[in-house]
Amino acid sequence: MKWLTLSSQQFAKVGSVQRKIMWYTNNGFWTPRPLYRWGHRLTNIFCKTFGRLETRGVHHIPKAGGVLLVSNHVSFLDPVIVGSAANREIHFMARSNAFDIPGLGKLISMYNAYPVNRGAPDLGALRKTISLLKAGNVVLMFPEGTRSVDGTLGKARDGACFIAHRAGVPTIPVYHRGAERVLPRNSKRLRRAKLTVAFGEPLELIASESETKREMYQEMGNQMMEAIADLRDELLR
Repeated sequence: MKWLTLSSQQFAKVGSVQRKIMWYTNNGFWTPRPLYRWGHRLTNIFCKTFGRLETRGVHHIPKAGGVLLVSNHVSFLDPVIVGSAANREIHFMARSNAFDIPGLGKLISMYNAYPVNRGAPDLGALRKTISLLKAGNVVLMFPEGTRSVDGTLGKARDGACFIAHRAGVPTIPVYHRGAERVLPRNSKRLRRAKLTVAFGEPLELIASESETKREMYQEMGNQMMEAIADLRDELLR
């Protein structure tokens, strides 16, 4: 994997950003976008009061440069909960038909959601994700590609692995629990439940270049899911 190096000017900029962290959170969050700041404030307060949000390992997210977050997927609320726990503004994919719902499409677009077509590889969404990462943004992805029915971890699909390989930015594993109880699958009613989000150390995704691309992505996917499982196991101890 290719890592980013920061110039002294970038480090100075990061330092000035750190001094502007938001008062309502202790995770060092900041973004220059007022709309996102207000949205983050509301979702963070909601998660802490409604779900007693606990965040671990957020310091593993670099303060600058592109970052790929790879997380388990259990609820429609996952981007909201992981985004509330993160210390930087995030971008994420949402299924394309969500943008056709009056009001919802515009709302999630304002908070950095962009459409992806399900059922077949969406080259446009893949290119946009790589472009966002190379431009220095944080992107949240769910390697499994769909929500888990019972909370168990599944296999990673090739999309996240392709992006991690092509973008060459730090890949951070994420495991969260509680969202599946706050908004269960096929439910429209919110429930109170403890929310926990754990961020792991950047992954060193190792795959032999002599393998076929498909084999290489499968190996990278296995490493992603193993790292997510390790975070899960740490929470269970």
